[in-house]
Amino acid sequence: MNTMYQVSSNKYHVSSIWYQVFGIRFFRYSLLCIACVLILNSLSAQQNLPLNREWGLKIEKELSVVKTKELFVHTNNYAEGWRDTISLENNTITSFRPILQPISHPKKNKTEKLIIRKIKKESLFIVQDTTDKFYMTIDPLFNFEFGKDLADATGEKVYKNTRGFIVRASIGKNLAFETSFYENQATYVQYLDDYINSTNDLFPQTANYQYDVIPGQGRAKKFKNNGYDYAMASGYVSYSPFKILNIQVGHGKHFVGDGYRSLLLSDNTFNYPFARITTTYKNFQYTNLFASFMNLTNGGVKTPPNVERLFQKKTASFQMLSMNLFKRLQIGLFQGMIWEAADTMNRQSLEFNTFNPIIGVNSAVYGLHNKNNVLVGATLKLKITNSISLYGQYMLDDLATKSGIANIRKKYGYQIGLKYFDLFTIKNLHLQLEYNNVRPYSYSSENTFQSYTHYNQALAHPLGANFYEAIGIINYRYRDFFIQAKGNYAVKGNDSLNYNFGGNVFKSDNTFPSNQQLENIQTTQGLKTTIIYQDIHVGYLVNPSTNFNIVVGLSNRSEITEGVNKQTQFVYFGVRTSFANFYYDF
Repeated sequence: MNTMYQVSSNKYHVSSIWYQVFGIRFFRYSLLCIACVLILNSLSAQQNLPLNREWGLKIEKELSVVKTKELFVHTNNYAEGWRDTISLENNTITSFRPILQPISHPKKNKTEKLIIRKIKKESLFIVQDTTDKFYMTIDPLFNFEFGKDLADATGEKVYKNTRGFIVRASIGKNLAFETSFYENQATYVQYLDDYINSTNDLFPQTANYQYDVIPGQGRAKKFKNNGYDYAMASGYVSYSPFKILNIQVGHGKHFVGDGYRSLLLSDNTFNYPFARITTTYKNFQYTNLFASFMNLTNGGVKTPPNVERLFQKKTASFQMLSMNLFKRLQIGLFQGMIWEAADTMNRQSLEFNTFNPIIGVNSAVYGLHNKNNVLVGATLKLKITNSISLYGQYMLDDLATKSGIANIRKKYGYQIGLKYFDLFTIKNLHLQLEYNNVRPYSYSSENTFQSYTHYNQALAHPLGANFYEAIGIINYRYRDFFIQAKGNYAVKGNDSLNYNFGGNVFKSDNTFPSNQQLENIQTTQGLKTTIIYQDIHVGYLVNPSTNFNIVVGLSNRSEITEGVNKQTQFVYFGVRTSFANFYYDF
């Protein structure tokens, strides 16, 4: 009998302010959309994979193989985020079971001692009924990391102290959930410290209401002299009423594409409330995502007395259609839209089209240059051999039809990449090469509150806009030992003398230098800054269930602007569970 397993790769999160953030009207519209797509038959459970690149390499390698029609996997919706549902027929999921231990219900080896199993193979706590209809795991999460910046004359030590937990469960064949919580105290090297402090000045007109933002981990309060204290809660509920349909609500992140970066939607920012509907039928997969973002500014929003400060909300909707063509080619179409931000009472005038599930309609109705920030794009993946794949993205934020000032609205970006698994036929030696290029003023809007951002960070690439970047990553694993070497080379045009040259996505695209040569707007214009980043680390994987590993590494960063070279040489040692991507290479 043929069975279908569904696995997705998002990591999402639940928060106590979930209901307040979304509001009653959001759920009314969401339920209407869900009702429109509840069709067809059968039951199937869907679990989510952790949002961590190194952890998912084993599965990406398996999916790179050119398969027959028995296996159709939409990988540009799979590997790290909203790379979504994997449909594996005829029990081909078995090859993934070693890495999916918490949800694959492995049989226990009675001859092995309990303590060895818990440290090396299993979750700390496993709850399972005799009929196998309920399965739950509970694990600790931690990151105890210590390091030092060798280029810092002060000699201050850098550390992270993270403690938390994660609960994952499946109930019957069609329901699953996950929840996790992290509590953190940390210090950072100087360039990250400068970045964190800079997030206080992204909305100058309301600068008194800003907060420090840790990259990808939310706002923080000061801790001791130079540290930060912050927490992150996350989770999702996943329901698959039919074989082709999955519905998720939660608080987390998404990622679109096959690359290390995404120019469409990435996991660069903090978590956000979302509702997601994914339909998979044969070679087609269609995803609707509805989310609630925030500007960490009051944006004119009035805060009632004796109430914690309110931040400005903005609703977003995304659609993606992914198609497997033949055995080697996969194409995806994408539409993203940031709807008009909330008013002074933090209310949003939601339109019917806010929850329009049909891709392309909103971009056609509103156009690319509208008070609602519209973005469209496409993805492509081509399997050359069982080991080599090419991938790419194209992002279009606005399109100029005339010369002169309209040239500022030539806002687009593109990505080209290559993945080579088992390089030179050496098992578990993997190579990834990638190039990204984004034009000035991309992702920004005439109204600064409508930018393609959330929680004072870019929703796509951490460098924002007005840059090009080359990345190379090599991974090798031998048994439980692993090594990664990564190099980034980026050139970005920064603002100078308070002029907007198009690199800051939080600034209005209607402001630019008075002497700007409108016929000659070039990528990296402005104050040209070169960023060179290298990182190498070696480690030992203790337990794959939680990606519990021990690692030691060295990272080197150079930031060169007008002959001034800011250096960071960071050596670090960590004992950690790695369940998320955090981007410090910018």
